[in-house]
Amino acid sequence: MEKRIRIGLWILVIGLSYALYSVIMNPIRFNKEKNRRSADVIERLKDVRKAQLAFKEVNRYYASNFDELIPLIDTGLFTIVQRRDEELKFYNKLYREYQLKDTTYIDTLGFASIKDSIFGENYNIQNLRLIPHTQGTELELRAGKIKSGSLSIQVFEAKAPKEEYLKGLDEDLVKNASKDLTVGSMTSAKINGNWE
Repeated sequence: MEKRIRIGLWILVIGLSYALYSVIMNPIRFNKEKNRRSADVIERLKDVRKAQLAFKEVNRYYASNFDELIPLIDTGLFTIVQRRDEELKFYNKLYREYQLKDTTYIDTLGFASIKDSIFGENYNIQNLRLIPHTQGTELELRAGKIKSGSLSIQVFEAKAPKEEYLKGLDEDLVKNASKDLTVGSMTSAKINGNWE
């Protein structure tokens, strides 16, 4: 009988040790996986920021959805220009003398693919809309204008909800120990991410 009690106690000790080990290691494993997934999502959000800046350079406003953004980035062209300032000598009839006049010349040198300039030739632009580590869930993209004093400023925001990119991990830790990742803002004129 005493031998059975000892074996039972050993089994209980091993079971409790394993449970304690699991309780300690669960947040550590969660943080490791969260950091890995967050790094991939942050890279995607940085790509969205680059694409939005290129879109704004061409159109003077930000794209409000990926159906508007991706085609321009995929097939659009940057105009390569050269600006040079020169002083020209001209005769001023009023003062009856030669004077110098500042003149700016802007020459178009050519065109370059937006996609190749920003992302490189082999970048799959269709993945720009997708949150990494999900089954095809799209980033939330919004754009608009805000008033800042008497100015009207173009703004955008791209967001990856934590419930999407951390799907499959401990729900309590997702809720309490993580945050949505965003780049840009709909309330202020900033284009940095909330991880910076």
